[in-house]
Amino acid sequence: MKLKALALISTLALMSGHAAADVEIDVLSINRDSATWKQMYLDLVEEYNAQHDGVTVNLEFMEDESFKQKLPTLLQSDAAPDLFFSWSGGVFYEQADQGFLRPLDDVTAAEWQDELSAGGMAALSYDGKFYGAPEASQNVAIWYNKDIAKELGLDPTKIETYDDLLGMVKAAKEAGVTPFTVGGQDKWPLHFFYSLLAMRIMGQEGMAASAAGENGGFANEDWVKAGEEFVRLIKLEPFQDGFMGVKYDQATGIWGDGGSLFHLMGDWDLGASRAAASDGGLSDDQLGVIPFPMIEGGKGKVTDTLGGASGFVLTRNAPDEAVDFLKFFLGEKAQKRAASEGIYIPTAPSAGGLVEDVVLKQFAGIGGASTYHQLFLDQFFGSELGGVINDVSAQMATGDITPQEAAALLEETRQFQ
Repeated sequence: MKLKALALISTLALMSGHAAADVEIDVLSINRDSATWKQMYLDLVEEYNAQHDGVTVNLEFMEDESFKQKLPTLLQSDAAPDLFFSWSGGVFYEQADQGFLRPLDDVTAAEWQDELSAGGMAALSYDGKFYGAPEASQNVAIWYNKDIAKELGLDPTKIETYDDLLGMVKAAKEAGVTPFTVGGQDKWPLHFFYSLLAMRIMGQEGMAASAAGENGGFANEDWVKAGEEFVRLIKLEPFQDGFMGVKYDQATGIWGDGGSLFHLMGDWDLGASRAAASDGGLSDDQLGVIPFPMIEGGKGKVTDTLGGASGFVLTRNAPDEAVDFLKFFLGEKAQKRAASEGIYIPTAPSAGGLVEDVVLKQFAGIGGASTYHQLFLDQFFGSELGGVINDVSAQMATGDITPQEAAALLEETRQFQ
């Protein structure tokens, strides 16, 4: 009896030791509206779990705004994920500076730079350390519906200046067509207009000067003018009815159903709009892409781009297995699949040439010709100032704040953040 009892105790101890060795990796991603993008993630997780006994990867998707609001609290709690999506920029810098992230060791970082793109890795570096792996490069441009443009007798490829764009907005309104679809409730889609207008007006040096607090910071005539040009558009009532009550996910579905002539959004919208549309969305033949036009007298260039360099980063308590999974999740094989299936424009040099989708190729061309790439302002300037940029963009769109008040509020926030 005693021998059996000892054997049972020994067996339980072994089982307990095995259970203790099991590792769970929690991954938090923004919501991937593109069915192919989301499925690729799920396939990669399933494949990794099947190949690694004792390791279980749990993947959770969260809507963009909920992600932004909940992540700071999660990072300070025991419920923090081991890996999470990052747009890089100021918010990422804050997270690294506050000690919420785990850096890669030097050997791993050097190896990943060679394979996954040194530039992409740099976007997820801070103070000489690397904290994650890059996934996609993004650019924001004006999409247009070729069928609607043809019906209206308009050729968006002829747009060179902002006044040209406003002229087509007026023509669409007169014909009873919605010029732009936008998810105003989320605010960040509206900040694209304000951001690109500021970039076209002041150029790279002016944007850098504002960030450094030079020339009045944000409280200068250039930022006021950017707001005024935005208000010029707003006065034409360019958006769909009730736009401030519509989130991005809904808005991209409206666009995909042919609800407007234009849509100012990033390259990721190709899959998102098709997933959200009621009938599969617009075909490649129906879609056109043009860069945001110039402001006459502006210091920026039409080849100056707005977008991101995103990826996933490790949190401070992430186990070693999370590092291994991250390399698999965003590695060369995964990025080649993304490129060949038209899911996103990858950062891995070996995958870039595999992009075949004609629309994504246009975005890749815009990115390849970029003379200055500005990260999304709501990410670049950090959580406080970035949040205010989104807020004032929405408030100007609803007429609740003037361009002068918006510029002053941005500068006040910059001074006290």
